[in-house]
Amino acid sequence: MLRGLLYALVAALSIGMTAVIMAPAQWVASAISQTTGDRIVLAEAKGSVWRGEASVVLSPGEDAGIARMALPEALSWRLSPWRLLAGTIDLTLSHPSALSQPLQLHVDLSGRVELLATTVQLPAALLAGLGAPFNTIKPGGVLSLAWQRLEIHRGRMTGDLAGEWQFATSTLTTVAPFGNYRLLAQGGFPGTRLKLSTLSGPLELIGDGTIDEQGNLRFTGRARAQPGVDESTRAQLAGLVLLLGPRDGDSAILSLGN
Repeated sequence: MLRGLLYALVAALSIGMTAVIMAPAQWVASAISQTTGDRIVLAEAKGSVWRGEASVVLSPGEDAGIARMALPEALSWRLSPWRLLAGTIDLTLSHPSALSQPLQLHVDLSGRVELLATTVQLPAALLAGLGAPFNTIKPGGVLSLAWQRLEIHRGRMTGDLAGEWQFATSTLTTVAPFGNYRLLAQGGFPGTRLKLSTLSGPLELIGDGTIDEQGNLRFTGRARAQPGVDESTRAQLAGLVLLLGPRDGDSAILSLGN
């Protein structure tokens, strides 16, 4: 009888291990959808939890008035089961166009999260999901976010971020594109220092801000047609400038937070 129980235990463990090893990629897709409130959907998931791929469908939100967008090509992932047995997560994400290089993510037993260097590129239209003023501006172009190394632990983040809005467009102006912009976030979080600058284009956007220890955002800046821009282009940009903030001469004051 003891031998029979032993065989049954071994069989049960074998079945359990096989189920874990062969866990379908759909489990990952379901978890991502639930966690993000269907903002990120992994469609047509193939493979397993440990190694698989899926098409990424992004949703700006029901109130954004923008249809869901599917990224070209598939996102692939690789999760080490052996590191998981040791109590740590070692995950690698790859995408031919959305990630400049595979994103490596490590999580240790203390909950410390480490993200190694990469650049993420996504459609700027997703900004509409953040609400005002983006849902009015309805931006187009490409957003990118780059970092060398980020560490997140107990509500704090160390590392600098560099975001860019390239080939910027809006349904509020026929000038397309009207510029390329960069937003630097330095000093980790909280205690972040923000700096917005214009790289090129007829519309100038500049500003500075902070995110303090309580997580409060304070940002001020200006939007205006660049000096030397012809009157026709200036007139086509006027409506967009006026919607960005209170008017101050030929500029609009940008203000976020208290």
